[in-house]
Amino acid sequence: MGPRPADLGVDATVKQGMTETPRRASRSAALVAACRMLAAELPEPERLIDDPYAHLVVDDVALAAARADEPLQNVIRLRTRYIDDAIRAFVACQIPPRPQVLLLGAGFDARAFRMDVDADFFEVDFPATLALKAEALSGVEPKVRRVAVPVDLAAAGFVDPLIGAGFDRERSTIVVCEGVINYLDAATAESVVEQVARLLSPGGQLVADYVEMAWFKGGDFERPTGAISKRLRDGGEPLRDGLPDIHGTLDRHGFDVIDDEALELLPPRYGLEPRERHYPARMVTTVRRSRATPA
Repeated sequence: MGPRPADLGVDATVKQGMTETPRRASRSAALVAACRMLAAELPEPERLIDDPYAHLVVDDVALAAARADEPLQNVIRLRTRYIDDAIRAFVACQIPPRPQVLLLGAGFDARAFRMDVDADFFEVDFPATLALKAEALSGVEPKVRRVAVPVDLAAAGFVDPLIGAGFDRERSTIVVCEGVINYLDAATAESVVEQVARLLSPGGQLVADYVEMAWFKGGDFERPTGAISKRLRDGGEPLRDGLPDIHGTLDRHGFDVIDDEALELLPPRYGLEPRERHYPARMVTTVRRSRATPA
């Protein structure tokens, strides 16, 4: 089944200035991996994705939580497929030098191990999460060049660590911010977008999922999403406000939106019938206009 529940709670120490704060490997990353794992039980075309390595990072706790939330399984399949397609499309239209794929909040994502694309992958996440992922996938060879960069996005900048790890700001890059924005407060989420803008050359892309919390609190989505919100909060990863005006933030930092859709309205793109919506999550794809931030 992969690491035991106790293993998935492994502690690590993240240095933040002059203090040291213990951080734990992400429980939400295990839950998402369990949803990807369960996709293998579905018939085509509902399966949408194929992640043969998800079971290596899933424990019984995460699997039980995923099985109990079929709408979440559906959302994760759609989100994964959307991002996979975005990466493949971006890489396919690039010319040398070799493009880069930057996964912010990479979690237990196995794209570098399962996607055969001509790109270099950089993964940023908590040190504890990346350490456990390395242990769980130690017997699997990535299909691409993969560089892990341990940074707590909520506590430290990631531009300098990435450049120090070999990230090239002049190369074409697609940045994936998956399951990140709504675990951050507004100021930190804004900082993440600003840092991405500094990293990307014109024509680079940012793909992210998000929830504008004003749609969630007190609205039709609050009750059906209450259970997962509680699980995340109890696991030490509460949902936060994220970006209250994501389009405004993106525009301020030089991004043009080229696609923005509710996750649960994506099925017709894949030849499937739409379902009733349970989650207010959306996917957005943007392209970098310029490094100069508008006044």
